[in-house]
Amino acid sequence: MKSRIGMRLLRMSVVYLVVGLVAGLGIGISKSFWLASVHTHILMLGWAAPSVIGIIYMLIPEYGETRLASIHFWGHNLGLPVMMAGLVLEASGRKEGEPLLVAGSLAVLLSLFAFAVNLLRAGRVLAGEQSA
Repeated sequence: MKSRIGMRLLRMSVVYLVVGLVAGLGIGISKSFWLASVHTHILMLGWAAPSVIGIIYMLIPEYGETRLASIHFWGHNLGLPVMMAGLVLEASGRKEGEPLLVAGSLAVLLSLFAFAVNLLRAGRVLAGEQSA
C-alpha cells in the first residue's frame, strides 16, 4: 500500500520550495529583508518539514493513511498559508495580521502534534509494543 498523503506532502513541499526560493531571490535582489522571516517559514514549514514527513509516510505507508495523517495534512496545508498571510501583514506593520498569524500558527502546530502522535504510535507498533 502506498501512502497517498505522503506523496501529497512531497508534492506540496515542492510548491513551497519554489515559492520560498522565488521569495528569497526577490528579497536578495531588492536588498529589502523585512520579509526574511516569511521566506524562512515558507522553506522550513512549507518545504523541509513536509518533505521529511512525506518521506516518513512513504516508508511507513499504513500510518500515512490514518485519520491523524489526514488531520495533519489538511491542518498544515490550510494553516500555513493563513499563517504566512498574517506574517506578511505583521512584518509590514499592520496589526490586523495578528489574528491570521495566531490562527494559522495554531493550525500548523496542532497538525504537527497530530503527526507526532501518529509517529509515536507507529514507533510503538513497529517496535512490537502493545497499544494501551
